[in-house]
Amino acid sequence: MTARNSYIPVEGTVKKVRQLSPSVIAITLELENKKAFSFKPGQFLMISTLGYGESVLTITSAACDLPEIEIAVRSVGNNTKALHRLKIGDPIWVSGPFGNHFDFRKMAGKEVVIIAGGIGLAPLRSLARTIEQDPKIVGKTTVIVGAKTAQDFIFKNDLKKWNGFADVYLTVDDADADWTGYVGQVPMVLDKIEVDKEATAIVCGPPVMFEPTIKKLEKAGVKPDRIFIMLERRMKCGMGKCQHCTCGDKYVCLDGPTFSWDELKDNWEVFK
Repeated sequence: MTARNSYIPVEGTVKKVRQLSPSVIAITLELENKKAFSFKPGQFLMISTLGYGESVLTITSAACDLPEIEIAVRSVGNNTKALHRLKIGDPIWVSGPFGNHFDFRKMAGKEVVIIAGGIGLAPLRSLARTIEQDPKIVGKTTVIVGAKTAQDFIFKNDLKKWNGFADVYLTVDDADADWTGYVGQVPMVLDKIEVDKEATAIVCGPPVMFEPTIKKLEKAGVKPDRIFIMLERRMKCGMGKCQHCTCGDKYVCLDGPTFSWDELKDNWEVFK
């Protein structure tokens, strides 16, 4: 049997659309050839709509959700706006999966700290969903998520459910009278909790949060080769041709999208 060429788009069908926040939706889709597709947490797809182009989007669902695949989309450009207009039954084209993935062998028996800002939770949901199915594949799980306001959190139902297997900490920049969680930026939460120095930490969100978050993790004793940063927001073509994602000697789409801080620290200026 000939292996499928991941760069050739495969037609799929929209199965579900749900609103995650005022600007973000989740699209559940299913491919025509269900058996030919597999992926691992952390990998990304190229999603296209006819006449509008392609967008790089990390898979938010887990392998246990197959044959359905879920992506989260914020409306920011022509293609993402077109994706926001999709309805159940509409066609959608998918290339991939591409990129590296999380290595659960290195996480076995160790604390995993999932740190997300805003829509940065979307690429990390696949990791959290995988741990949710079998919490024993890692040690303790800690989830820290920040948003501008309580209304801007995505995957709110998941955040509630994850309290069943993880310590979940939520923080907002701007709190209303009903908010009972933390107020402040994500790195601040790391001052309030203990993180094991042998933990694996994965960070995804706006670049402004990377450096202070890394400093807090290093202060806790977490080594650079156990701190990981997801940089999928820099990608455009997904195949190392457009140069949009080049950072020093790295191509995010070919070498990433997940990098250890040990890999990035000598070229950090170009990642800001």
